[in-house]
This record gives sequence, structure tokens and C-alpha cells, in this order.
Amino acid sequence: MKRSKIYKALVVFILTIFLSGCWDIKDVNKRSIPLVMGISKEGDKNFELTLQIPIPKSENQVSRTVTERSGSIAGALGKIQTNSENAMDYSQIQLIVIQKNLARNEQEFKNLIKFLMGSEEIPSRALVAITSENVKNVLSNINDKLGVHASAIYDYFYKGSVWSPELFSTPIWAVYRSLFLSTKDIAIPSVRSGKDTVLVFEGSYIFKRGKLTDRISPEETQLINMFNNKKIKGKIETLGFASVVITDNSISSEVSLKNDIAHISSTLDLEIHVLEKEDGVTNKQIEKKLEKVNKERFYTLLSKTQKNNTDIFGFGQQFQNVIPYPKLYHWRNEYYPHLKMKFKVKAKIE
Repeated sequence: MKRSKIYKALVVFILTIFLSGCWDIKDVNKRSIPLVMGISKEGDKNFELTLQIPIPKSENQVSRTVTERSGSIAGALGKIQTNSENAMDYSQIQLIVIQKNLARNEQEFKNLIKFLMGSEEIPSRALVAITSENVKNVLSNINDKLGVHASAIYDYFYKGSVWSPELFSTPIWAVYRSLFLSTKDIAIPSVRSGKDTVLVFEGSYIFKRGKLTDRISPEETQLINMFNNKKIKGKIETLGFASVVITDNSISSEVSLKNDIAHISSTLDLEIHVLEKEDGVTNKQIEKKLEKVNKERFYTLLSKTQKNNTDIFGFGQQFQNVIPYPKLYHWRNEYYPHLKMKFKVKAKIE
């Protein structure tokens, strides 16, 4: 009899342990899952945070945008959590759009990136973009065009080089890492809402340790992709007397240090296909013209970044085994402005 009581007590105890893990389960139907977040701030006013949220409705699905204001991002998120009829789950956020006026404030931008990176709720893989447009308009356009399929916004930045060779993606973790790098700065996509499309890519904003220093065009952004050995297959170049499409590309570089001056010699190889050309134009003329266009584009961008002490190409990282770290730490100010670059372009028609 005594053993029976002990046995029953043991069974009840074990069942209690197993059941205790079920109390914190959250019904997926009682959660709201934002996909896109927009953040802005006007002057010394509060932060304004907007979320694009799909809402399940029986057989159909709709979506909406919600906005809250607070003195901090955490405060705005807390208000949305409090005022929402469902629990908010930020783990599926795909894109964070930051308004330019906030991104231009160096300290607030740094604090924002550190908050996003340190958040246990917001994934560090979420992509970052900047807009000079009202961020609420951008999210409203995403909502109108994609609605519950806003997760497809991730595909906009990852559609592949064949479809959009100038475009690239920048996740939160990469922006956060750039705050501490001495040899490489970062580009963040510049977007606006499209009239017939979800987003329009307008180039990139360049940041040096969290400070916005410049904006570059889609064509200049393409150069950064090439120096990172990313394929730009599908890029169409209009040369005036001919139009060509790039079918393959590769780049090789050699670095050296002479009299404490950094030297880089790079060769860009382009394979191209002629789409159209004027009568009498030779293949040699087309190749030479394309080589000239890309060389001029590169040297213009290089000169601009050297004046800003902003190494958007990440050339400094190629000198990690050449320049001692204590000196390499001062790469931007001591070496990059005086960098000697020899850049060749070799175009070949298939």
C-alpha cells in the first residue's frame, strides 16, 4: 500500500514536469509578425517607428501598417506591443528602412545600429536600406504592392546578378561591424518607393564608422561589386555607338609598399556580348570604349573617396600582411589618401 502511494506520487511529479513546459506556448494565430520596419526622427522630436504587418483573416489575408512614436526605439516597440491585440513577433523582419535625416546624425545612427544588433527580438540578418523619402510612404507602398507577400522584399535585394548587377544587400550585422573597422567602409542601398514597382534603387550611401560621407550612383556601386569579385553578368552598357551586355567578369590585384606608400595594381577582365552597334563600328572600337568608360568611372570614384578618407573598396584589408597592425589602424588617414593605383580594364567580345 505504501509502495503504491509512492508510485502514484512519482507519476504525478513526472507529469507535472512535462506539463510545465507547455504553459509558455504562444498560439501562432495570436501573434502579429511584422516583415518590414521603418524608422525616422525629425530633429529633436521622438522616434517614429512604422511596421508592415500581415493580418490573417479566415481564408484571405490582408496587411496593414502601424506607427508609434517615442523617445526611444525600445519605447516605440513597447507601445506597439502594448496597443496590439496580438503578441508581436519581430523575428521575421526582412528589411529595416531608415530615413536619411536620421542616418545623417552620426551618434544617433550608431546608437540605432547598436540597438538593432543587440536586440534579441530583431534578427541581425535583416537588411538595411536608407531613403530620403518619408519612410511611412515607402512602407505604405510596400504594403500596397506586396501586402502579405512582403517577405518577397528580401528577394528584391537577392534577385541575383543576372537580374540586377548593380544591386547589393547590407545586413544589420555588416553595418554594425563597419563601426569598428579601420580598413574598410560600407555602402548601404538608397531606395525610394516606385510608381509601378515596389522600390527603386538609387545607388548607395557611404558610411565611415557610422558617419555618412557621400552618396554614389548605381554605376559606381557596380564598381564596388566588381572589386569584391561579385558577378555583374547581365549589366548593359550603352556606349553611344553601341550597346553591350557583360557576360562575365573577374578581377586580380597585386599590392606592395614602397617608401611607406601603398601601391595596388588591378586588372579587370570583362567578357561582353554586342547587342547592337552602328554601321562601320568595329569590335576593337567597342572594346576600347568600354575599357575607357570603366577606367574613368573608377578613377573618379577613387579620387572622391580618397578626399573623404573613405575606403569603400576595402583596399586596406589587402595590406593586412604587408603593413603592421599598429600602422594599419591609421590606414584611412595615413595611407589611403596617398594610395597609388594602377587600374587596367581588358574587354573581350565573345
